[in-house]
Amino acid sequence: MNYVGIDIAKQTHFASIMTSYGEILVSPFPFSNDHAGFQKLLKHLSDFSKEDLLIGMEFTAHYAQNLTSFLFSRVFNICIINPIQTSSLRKSNIRKTKTDSVDTYLIIKALTLNHYRLFTERDYDSLNYSIFSNPAFMKRLVMNFSKLSQITTELQKCISQGSTTFNQSPPRDTLNSLMLYN
Repeated sequence: MNYVGIDIAKQTHFASIMTSYGEILVSPFPFSNDHAGFQKLLKHLSDFSKEDLLIGMEFTAHYAQNLTSFLFSRVFNICIINPIQTSSLRKSNIRKTKTDSVDTYLIIKALTLNHYRLFTERDYDSLNYSIFSNPAFMKRLVMNFSKLSQITTELQKCISQGSTTFNQSPPRDTLNSLMLYN
């Protein structure tokens, strides 16, 4: 079995690959949190069979969302690790270092100690849960859109009747924009 440790960050992630015997196959390398960066990661992973890879990353809220979806949709085995686990492993280390490179190894260590939870189809569905499917959010959105429509309608009436509210007529692009939202 080969383990991939990915340290998640806002813009630049780090990854390394190690065997179950502790042999470093790929030293820690950075990759960006975008499609180009994910392709760089895939290039490193392509040297290995997907069945022999176990990819671990800490749960870091939304920073890992795109990468997790990217890897899961390509049928990689992904494990989510509680950051408390890697923190305790870091504390047990003689050198108290916190670097992205070292963290990739700590994530791999957590994988080898079975301190993880395998990412499932249900997790993937939850990850892709949209705020637009949230009923409370949608109700507020519709109510606010209705209010905006009412305001726009009243404003159009004022403009078309030449209301004295405006000292000068509004610019043509403003009128055109208002007409689009009626």
